Amino acid sequence: MVKQWLCLFLIASSPVWAFTELKVSLDKNPLLLGETAVLELVADDQVAHQPDFSVLDKDFIVQGPSLGQQMQIVNGQASRTTSWRLLLKAKQSGTFTIPAFEIEGISSSPIEVEVVKGSAQTQTTNDAQLFLQSSLDSTQLYVQQLAYLEVKIFFQGDLQRGSLSEPKVDGLSIEQLGKDKEGSELVNGERYRTFTRQYRLIPERSGTFVLPGSTLSGEMLDRNSGRYDYFAQTKPVNATANDITIEVAAKPDNFPGDWLIADLVSLNEEWSPATDQLTQGEPVTRTITITALDVAEHQLPDLTLDAPEGVKLYKEQPHAKQAERNGTLVSQKVFSMAVVANKAGELVLPEVKLPWWNKKTNSVQYATLPEKRLTAQINPELPQQSAAPMVVPTKQAPLTETAEVNPWQWNCTSSVISLLWLSSVVLLLWFRPTKAVVEKAVVRGSGVAKANPKKLQQACHDNDATAARQWLMLWAEQQFGRPPASLTELASWCKDAAFAEQLQLLNQQLYQKEQQSWQGKALWICWSELSVQKAGYKSALPELYPE
Repeated sequence: MVKQWLCLFLIASSPVWAFTELKVSLDKNPLLLGETAVLELVADDQVAHQPDFSVLDKDFIVQGPSLGQQMQIVNGQASRTTSWRLLLKAKQSGTFTIPAFEIEGISSSPIEVEVVKGSAQTQTTNDAQLFLQSSLDSTQLYVQQLAYLEVKIFFQGDLQRGSLSEPKVDGLSIEQLGKDKEGSELVNGERYRTFTRQYRLIPERSGTFVLPGSTLSGEMLDRNSGRYDYFAQTKPVNATANDITIEVAAKPDNFPGDWLIADLVSLNEEWSPATDQLTQGEPVTRTITITALDVAEHQLPDLTLDAPEGVKLYKEQPHAKQAERNGTLVSQKVFSMAVVANKAGELVLPEVKLPWWNKKTNSVQYATLPEKRLTAQINPELPQQSAAPMVVPTKQAPLTETAEVNPWQWNCTSSVISLLWLSSVVLLLWFRPTKAVVEKAVVRGSGVAKANPKKLQQACHDNDATAARQWLMLWAEQQFGRPPASLTELASWCKDAAFAEQLQLLNQQLYQKEQQSWQGKALWICWSELSVQKAGYKSALPELYPE
């Protein structure tokens, strides 16, 4: 206990150190091209800020930094240090300067580094204990063409730990695929254990690129210090893979549509229910899927789907996915939509055509879906509005012609009859008791529950399609004097395009087999705007008087 108090007293009585010095060191100088060196920066106090190491990216491949803080008490004097360690590998031979780093106004000294063209990579390869190899399935690519980069580690002995640097080049999108694979191979008659890491590489622009080889830094058991001893020492190891030069060509000028390059592209469709017979006003679900090999999911384009006259498409948001299968990237994009026939008869959905560039044959090809012929049947539950425009002109046309050829006596007679009819209506309204009218109106509405708009608002807020339909049918009965046969008939009564579209979506949600996520907010907004003119719809219908 006395020792603990004495230690605390010494620490408290020691002087408060201040940050006064920043040292930098490099463990190797000169360097062989492809060799990895350790750069260490040490401050003589605890420092909260980290220097900017991005200045090294121009000339070196940088891994790290790793941060370390240490405190020592020697003869009652406390000292603290903060250190940063980085692994550097020169991108090319020559003489380079590691610039001075600055923290809180304290600067380090610059270091001049000489990088010599040598056989660091060859030496590593010839070392029978550890070496790396990089390979790309093709070095002649088009822009946006996917290629597979493979980095393989060969080693003999016990690799205790290791860190493999990630390939990084401006203008190339590189992403790891799957997990590392462990195996073994024979090289020059000797068996090596291997670790293989695969990457997806996509060039974002045309030009020439040099992909530096990845670097492995780790520790292995030292054979000379007793390999099979539990307390055997380890030794640091470094190895670098070979560089790869990539030539990227631009998209061909004669390619039609959105650029898509792949190994294989196909289009497939499914119908739910699977039938060529439609019923007017009833939705069926059509699902179109793009499947492509050696294409990332974000590269798949959208489809342009046209609907012929008499067909309405309600499209959902497409979704894409990808998976790695036996070393090949497989991507899919799914387009789902509800198909609703607005009229009866034969309907033809046009051909779907998607151009793509075959990287094997180096030519344009097309993935297609043939045109789809459907037959829509009349729905007896829906009002057939197509008959109304045909009947009205045939009745009105003879009246116009008769008015032109009839003598003046007929016009005079019809005018007198009209005046007498209007006079009788005025007299009837004038002498009819007000109280009786009110009572009859009350009696007529007493058999129907009152429609409360708050219930529709709550149903739309809860996305409850069934409750929303029940309330709308009740409201329509009060509003128009009789209940509609369906939501489609209610839409024809209201004559509002936005409200009719929301009723169609509600109808689709209620009667399709596979229920989708229905959002009722838009229906509530359309009905709220419609309610301003509700009285006008009622006055447009003939009043019913029992007497």
